[in-house]
Amino acid sequence: MSEAEQRLATDRRNRNAARGLFDQRLARVKADLSARSIPARAKDRVQEQVFTALDQGIDVAKESKGIIAGVAAALTLWFFRNPLIELASGLFDKDSGGNDQPSQEEQEA
Repeated sequence: MSEAEQRLATDRRNRNAARGLFDQRLARVKADLSARSIPARAKDRVQEQVFTALDQGIDVAKESKGIIAGVAAALTLWFFRNPLIELASGLFDKDSGGNDQPSQEEQEA
């Protein structure tokens, strides 16, 4: 047998071995897909990722309660800024003794 024939025989054996491995993997994938569908797998994977993210979020929240409280307070102040500004300006106007009625001099002018 010549060198080219030996190489061809070796290449065929390697090809057949690779094909056998591929066929085995393909059979496992088909059997696995028949057991559970792709949408069911996707749903399970998404649920797993969501629960992992929630666990991580809870861990971070436990470690930084002060930061979360500060952010919540800042957001609350931001959402109620206009009523708070009106309340503060009303309090300061009353404290300064200011009268909403114009004086007689201002009325004559």
